[in-house]
Amino acid sequence: MRRKRVGCLSQGEDGQSLLETAIAMPLLLGISFNIINLGHIWFMVLTLSAAPRLGAEYASQGGQAVQTISAPTTTAVKNLVYDNLTNAINGATTSNAAVQVCTSAKGVSGTGSSTHAQCDQFGPAFSFSAASPDPEAPVFVLHRVDVGYTVTPVIPGSAFNVILPANLNFHRQVSMRSLF
Repeated sequence: MRRKRVGCLSQGEDGQSLLETAIAMPLLLGISFNIINLGHIWFMVLTLSAAPRLGAEYASQGGQAVQTISAPTTTAVKNLVYDNLTNAINGATTSNAAVQVCTSAKGVSGTGSSTHAQCDQFGPAFSFSAASPDPEAPVFVLHRVDVGYTVTPVIPGSAFNVILPANLNFHRQVSMRSLF
């Protein structure tokens, strides 16, 4: 009489586990690579939201010193935004991140309710929209900081069904009012 051994594979099941692994491994790798890329892009979105907010606060509150009664220059705001970006994002430089600063220090155009701050753009070409007038002008001036950045996924290409494109352009804009 033949006894069936427990724990051993019967005839015909020798390659089944290898086949299951071969089918499941690309699927699991694809899911994990996409999760890594989405986490990286989420971090970029959060960083790109913080940098223009910091620049707009700086522009609207008058700079560093309490004695300052005028808005900081567009270059000073740009430097602050670039410092924030380059310290938070590994690989971000002035050559791959664009910044547009619209502040009353650059000048104000228009009169009455159509008053808006003029803009300077720094970095590579990026299509920012024109500055819109402040609805509460002429009492307030709207200061605006835009940041544009091209995010490249950590794991690029179509390896293991990565569903993200090779480059994603992100644009963040923050506007704040000030009295000067």
